[in-house]
Amino acid sequence: MEDLIKELRVARNKKGFTQSALAHRVGLPQGHISSIEQGKIDLRVSTLIQMARILEYEVMLVPSQFTSLVKAMIEGKEGIESEPIWQPDEEED
Repeated sequence: MEDLIKELRVARNKKGFTQSALAHRVGLPQGHISSIEQGKIDLRVSTLIQMARILEYEVMLVPSQFTSLVKAMIEGKEGIESEPIWQPDEEED
């Protein structure tokens, strides 16, 4: 959860939003955003989704077998080698 909260804080700063500005857009008090970023309160899923979308992120569940691939894609790593998990069926003549 710490990584998620850190990523939200970084995204907020990149967008140039203060805690107050984000709070206004989300409809929460600034102190609530502060408490979330400090890890003092648990973040509700609905609030997480709302905050993420305002910060131009998207929340999604990724099967654990794909997490390293997704992380590599986000980090822009080239030449990621992995076994193909899905291949199209061969066409029959």
